Amino acid sequence: RQRSTPPFIEDVQRDCLERLDATRSPDAVLDCLQNAIKRLHAGTVPVEQLVERNRVSKPLEGYTQSTQNVSALKRARKQGLAIHPGQDIEYAVVDDEKSSRERVALAHEEVDSYDASYYEIQLVRAVESVLSPLGWDRTEIQREIAETREMNLAAFTEVETT
Repeated sequence: RQRSTPPFIEDVQRDCLERLDATRSPDAVLDCLQNAIKRLHAGTVPVEQLVERNRVSKPLEGYTQSTQNVSALKRARKQGLAIHPGQDIEYAVVDDEKSSRERVALAHEEVDSYDASYYEIQLVRAVESVLSPLGWDRTEIQREIAETREMNLAAFTEVETT
């Protein structure tokens, strides 16, 4: 686990690890993951639980790629906040498709939504590290999740039509 990992991702990863330890069942871990993903997409995860903390390694002008850190640094500058190399910047990802400073919101800002798809990918990566000793990779995890979603949707549709 990296120090930049948001608390929510860290907690889910720990829960999945504990569940695997208790059950020795990848299915139990996937259930835990799917519950976390549902909470993300329902918007019930508090934004402060999704804040990432990253150390700034150089001044804003020293970066050539449009990363989340760069977006956060641009946002901080726009607000008159000086973040220097060696300091941490904290932000939540609100729209990872963007490359502008609108991609993130600084931790102190009021935010009413976040990029659930971005955080879902982070969750899958975290769970991959739990299941990889059993031979599972990200692709297999995502396939299992997708199949379960399709089955749940099919069951829901059947209930609706009967």
